[in-house]
Amino acid sequence: MSFILYFILVSAILISTTHYVDAKRSLSKAEEDDIEKQLKFLNKKPVKTIMTEIGDIIDCIDIYKQPAFDHPLLKDHKLQLAPSVIPGVIANRTNQSFSIFRGLQKEGCPLGTVPIRRTTRDDLVNAKQFMKKIRPFYANNTSSNTNRDYHVKAVAGKKYYGALSSMSTHDLTIYPGEFSTSQIWIVNGPTNEINAIEFGLIHDPSLFRDSRARLYGSWTVDGHRSTGCRNMLCRGFMQISPIVTFGQEFRPSIYGREAHQNHFMVNLKDGNWWLNVGPYAHAMEPVGYWPGVLFNHLNVSASAVRHGGFVGKTSRGSFPPMGNGHLPQTDDYFKTAFMSKMKYIDEARVWLDIDPRSTEIKKSAPMDCYDIKFPGNLGEYWGMTMVYGGPGGPTCG
Repeated sequence: MSFILYFILVSAILISTTHYVDAKRSLSKAEEDDIEKQLKFLNKKPVKTIMTEIGDIIDCIDIYKQPAFDHPLLKDHKLQLAPSVIPGVIANRTNQSFSIFRGLQKEGCPLGTVPIRRTTRDDLVNAKQFMKKIRPFYANNTSSNTNRDYHVKAVAGKKYYGALSSMSTHDLTIYPGEFSTSQIWIVNGPTNEINAIEFGLIHDPSLFRDSRARLYGSWTVDGHRSTGCRNMLCRGFMQISPIVTFGQEFRPSIYGREAHQNHFMVNLKDGNWWLNVGPYAHAMEPVGYWPGVLFNHLNVSASAVRHGGFVGKTSRGSFPPMGNGHLPQTDDYFKTAFMSKMKYIDEARVWLDIDPRSTEIKKSAPMDCYDIKFPGNLGEYWGMTMVYGGPGGPTCG
């Protein structure tokens, strides 16, 4: 099978000064009414409420009364509690899969309920502005002066059924109005109706009120023109795990001393796109799934899979750091951000390594801002690996 990949280094997605708004600003009555309506849909009556050690409010919601069931396409949806066997990968619940997070260790949700981070008015106001500003990325599907990313991209024309990578996790200094992600994209469809799922980790103080690395996912069926959202800020994602939920904080690496890495996987199984997260491929927690019925192109397969990073800022600010905030190097993996075990599921439903012989490296940012290196296959433990990131700065546009 011909399989061509592109490494594209990016500076950033440039967000206008209205990317994150003052949530206290005046909204029209129609806007306020819409937000109140969304909050009623999203914040179900909890069986139990937990205040985590990092200050998040987690509601334990009856698994059969979670917000996704209010989506018009999911009214009669039959909840899938566990995916069937995943080829080449074991996804099971272990204490190890819970140990990678901080925030829900001291107490959990009762049996029959799932943890969902409580949504606030501020979350919805900022999320609405965020989605408006990332639409050009999907509309253009290329880097530009105002919309850039870097990623490993599978050429369109093939069919893909999943993607996997182990990503190092790091603390970054990110300010309100900025964000930085390490993630995987799974996409299909023409430009005007792109279906996309994104997942990985994100630093976003305007959403989480801190710049810690958090579990992140998003979806859309039209390039975020009118559908989809991040995490659980709209109806769609089916939460299954009783111990892992969007927004949980990852344990960070310690520069020069410890490298914490976590596996992220999405695969199409039994008609749904399942998200699994854990410290090892054999110890991943099924977090939940995006039902296939939500999509009109991703419901059968993906046409492209991308591994990479995404950063954004206000128009007057500096570009934020990416990865671990340092330029990548291959001499000491305690001092660099990396993605290892980079894989995809092909048309034969087999997990395959990305082939470094069919990759092309493209860069669209100054090398003192961000860079990327691809050392290739580093053996059985690491697999196909890339190192990436950088400090960002005011001249990275």
